[in-house]
Amino acid sequence: MTAESIIKNSSEETGELKDDILNWKKYQLILFRIAFIFFVLMCIPLSGRYYTTLFSLDWFNLGYRNITNIGRFSPNILNIDTESGRWGWASYADWALLLGVAIVGAGIWSLIERKRTNYNLLYYWLRVLVRYRVAVGMIEFGFVKVFLIQMPLPPIGTLHTNLGDITAQKLFWLSVGIIPWYEVFLGFIEVIAGFLLFFRKTTFIGALLTVAASANIVYVNFAYDGGVHVYSTYFVLLGAFLLIQYLPDFWKLLIKEQDVSPVRYYPSFDSLAKRIPRFIFKYGIIFLFVVVLSYLHIQNRLHNPFIKEPITPGLSNTTGYYEVIEFSYNNQSITYSPLDTLRWQDAVFEEYSTINFKVNKPIDLDLENGTPQPKDVNRNWELTGIAGGRQYYYYEADTVNKVLKLFNKHKTQKRGAGSSRNKEPEVAYTFHYEMPSESIITLNGVNNNNDSLSIILQKRKPDYALIPLKD
Repeated sequence: MTAESIIKNSSEETGELKDDILNWKKYQLILFRIAFIFFVLMCIPLSGRYYTTLFSLDWFNLGYRNITNIGRFSPNILNIDTESGRWGWASYADWALLLGVAIVGAGIWSLIERKRTNYNLLYYWLRVLVRYRVAVGMIEFGFVKVFLIQMPLPPIGTLHTNLGDITAQKLFWLSVGIIPWYEVFLGFIEVIAGFLLFFRKTTFIGALLTVAASANIVYVNFAYDGGVHVYSTYFVLLGAFLLIQYLPDFWKLLIKEQDVSPVRYYPSFDSLAKRIPRFIFKYGIIFLFVVVLSYLHIQNRLHNPFIKEPITPGLSNTTGYYEVIEFSYNNQSITYSPLDTLRWQDAVFEEYSTINFKVNKPIDLDLENGTPQPKDVNRNWELTGIAGGRQYYYYEADTVNKVLKLFNKHKTQKRGAGSSRNKEPEVAYTFHYEMPSESIITLNGVNNNNDSLSIILQKRKPDYALIPLKD
């Protein structure tokens, strides 16, 4: 392959520029070796679990989460179980480790290969690897916003939670969730950014959009303790790497105000044996992450099998906010007091099979982001970031015998001690219910300690300025 066949867009003055491309400076060779090792390690899955999941997929029975999980990965080697390890600078420790490996590897590489004058071919393929990594990541990240999965509308229980009892991150996500078209717009920008990166001629625009969109997410997550700052910074870093190639030309054009004739190295795909595999790989990835993934998202949206909110319909004609007008515990009536640790202060029946009530009793604050789960009882979006004593229960209703069984949705173990999210929950309350009128529900039963409870709930219809509820 000759120099003329691999250098494109050359002009009369490109003799010197060609020399710059064919004969790199020593520091450029060293920096490239470091960058090559570092970005390859950043762009390939390093977890054995990833490949186990990938090779066990049922490709004829896919859900959107299957494809999403293929594109959602980043280095996760060190788990530093501290505040800084989750929200601060220590959460970037994996990157420091990989950079150290890259520096050592580059040193060994430099000792072995001393006469090399350029790495044009490796640089080209490294950019391809980074482009495709960012593309699939941004597309899957954007689709969860386009299809309104990441930040749903607030449930009724949240509307009756004091502002000061909601974490900053939850407040931010709710503020986006209440404006669905804004969330769709944010996701659309991410999808477009990713799609543009599949094509060499639109790489600059795609990388610029990636850096802009992801940098905003980084700042928001640092400001609101969102916990997604590492993954979003990951795309800022990869997008910035793709932009580096264009900086000298922009400096010359915009700062020095000189004419620019870009000179780039591209391998020559001059035979069918080279073009066909390239075509199959490129458009196979596009088909999987654009066509198939969007189809699976549409199916998921239509049938709601895998979203953050529960989907099992709640007890008929119960959706709403209730005042607790009578409450008895072990046959002793307890009058209302905001300080009482037994009496429910209010109760909410969501439109799905969740009941939540407020009690003056501390609960472990769930700081997760409410990742979609296959079972309703494990779907925790409604309770994450919510404090103030509001407790959430999934319920099963036996409408023939008029029995409600309540299952605690709160995790029973703290982060780092092993999650109880996927364990089968135990029945926390068993109630016999009656509905003597449209606005009254009576509950009589026991908790898991066999303490008896008798409760009368009366529905109220507040006017919500934020979200008008369906009648």
